[in-house]
Amino acid sequence: MDLRQLNYFITIVEEGQITKAAKKLHMAQPPLSQQLKMMEEELNCKLLDRNGRTLDMTGPGKVLYEKGKTLLSNFEDTITEIKEVGEGLKGVLSIGADQTCLSYLPEKITIMRERYPDLCFKIIEGDTLFLTESLLSKEIDVAILQQPIEDDNFFSLGLDVDEFVLATPSQWNLKSPIRMEDLRDIPFLSFYRHQNCSTLRIIIDEFKSHGFEPNIICECIDIAMVSSLIGEGIGVTILPKTSLDKFSTDGIKIIKFANCNIKSKSTIIWPKERYLAKSALNFLELFR
Repeated sequence: MDLRQLNYFITIVEEGQITKAAKKLHMAQPPLSQQLKMMEEELNCKLLDRNGRTLDMTGPGKVLYEKGKTLLSNFEDTITEIKEVGEGLKGVLSIGADQTCLSYLPEKITIMRERYPDLCFKIIEGDTLFLTESLLSKEIDVAILQQPIEDDNFFSLGLDVDEFVLATPSQWNLKSPIRMEDLRDIPFLSFYRHQNCSTLRIIIDEFKSHGFEPNIICECIDIAMVSSLIGEGIGVTILPKTSLDKFSTDGIKIIKFANCNIKSKSTIIWPKERYLAKSALNFLELFR
């Protein structure tokens, strides 16, 4: 027995007559009668008894009708849900982001929630290596990186260019704009996951271009904790200006550079050789 036959049986029961059921199903009466006979033969029991011009359910017929109604309803709900997921209306959208790019997400997720209230979100923070591996392993759908990458495995879309600034304790009263040379020997706080992080390499190379390396006294992968340490007067860090938008800046002073040549060139990427869910496509459209 298949779902089509089950629908035939339920329609016969609800119409009370094969003639009416056939009309509702837009088919001739003999084929419908044959389908009912085949079902009874397959189940080896009588499903309907003729009572004058109408049909009454037998005991097995009542069980099939009740269970069949539930089964068809669940099947229709499943089809609807699949279509909604396919259209990006439901499901889970997994987004990876460098922690300096998290400020891009609140506004975009708010818009997505307004348009697709049944859509859920999963946000995973990580560096470039971790996020690209997560994309390839299908753990996330899209990723926002601090800097562009050259990798043929991904499509990419460049976002707004942002300037790097110095986050310093307010009580230090450093002059603004500040020159890179003025940071020699000043305690530097790194919030990058490891030394091979592309953004950290860019920052260190900028220091080297001015004749010295940063005096890194603390490494911490949590930008919120680094912000707290700066507020307590422990040291300074360099980061994109917008990356502090969603964190407390109490006790922190943001200073522009006079001669820093690095820029934040955030990029959103997604895999080439992979089906991209409609919800991810809808999310990408917000950045175009």
